[in-house]
Amino acid sequence: MQGIYHLAAEGEPAGGLLSMILPFLLILLVFWLLFWRPNQKRRQQENQMQAALVPGVEVMTKAGIFATVVEIHDTDVLLEISPGTRIRMLKAGIGEVITPAADDTPVEDRPDFGDDDKPQS
Repeated sequence: MQGIYHLAAEGEPAGGLLSMILPFLLILLVFWLLFWRPNQKRRQQENQMQAALVPGVEVMTKAGIFATVVEIHDTDVLLEISPGTRIRMLKAGIGEVITPAADDTPVEDRPDFGDDDKPQS
């Protein structure tokens, strides 16, 4: 039995400090690439969007409320959620700016197209 212990002791020396720290560095790198970096980009995009707010723009809050921006202050905005109903909200509560979708429907096919050109009976 003494020979087995002697052979194990003569094996390769234990890894240095680098081989112990390398797995932790790799884990930190993976966390940075998968979690922290995308989160930083998302926050930067939100800050740009909030800084670009102007009165009259339609927005959706993070709570899902659609509103129109009435006034903009340093940290908050005044939103109109229905005619005559206004709420004050932090800029951080604005989720996205709503851009109206392009309507490709021909004018004749729209429901609000009048019958002015048809002969009256």
